Amino acid sequence: MTAETAETPEPMDDGLGWSEPEIAELARLAPGLLPGRIMTCDPVGALVLTELGATAATYCATLLLAVARARSAGRLWPKPGDRVALRRWPDGPVTVEGVVA
Repeated sequence: MTAETAETPEPMDDGLGWSEPEIAELARLAPGLLPGRIMTCDPVGALVLTELGATAATYCATLLLAVARARSAGRLWPKPGDRVALRRWPDGPVTVEGVVA
């Protein structure tokens, strides 16, 4: 097999749409946040798929403001399929801290 015919391996995907380098970058830039993917959502929260399964999450205050602004501009955001960064609080709740492009 020559270099021309060798296939370039696809980046590994965790099943959530996050590659290993993206997960490492999230850990570096925002320690403590976890990767997820929105399954369903409404104005107050989302059902998010994580590596541990599905979990209900509310939006952090900063994201609530961004969601309100997006809705007032006629956009639906966040939406199912979006990759998100999550915070799991010590007392149990989970919040969506941001949507990852």
